[in-house]
Amino acid sequence: MSDDVKKEEVEALLGYEITAQQFEEALKYARHKQEYIYQSEGRTVTLQQWYLVKLTEEYVRNLAFSKFTMDLCRTLSDMEKEHLLNYKGAQLDNHIVAVTAL
Repeated sequence: MSDDVKKEEVEALLGYEITAQQFEEALKYARHKQEYIYQSEGRTVTLQQWYLVKLTEEYVRNLAFSKFTMDLCRTLSDMEKEHLLNYKGAQLDNHIVAVTAL
């Protein structure tokens, strides 16, 4: 397998810069997927450097989306907790109104 993937190659495909940590994490997952695909299908094309670059790009996007989703869920959860705390002591008006039968 090719190990000569450069961060700049992935950034060129993405159209923006990424951190070294993002690159390393995505590359780790991409190498694992590359090995899995090769073991499953046996196609040598999957071992080429350009293929690993594309897989790395895919994982940068996947990891970014996962982070966004987790951050959004955390924010919504925090908002719900704050709402409950703000209104925990508030008296709810539950008046029973008697209505005469017609």
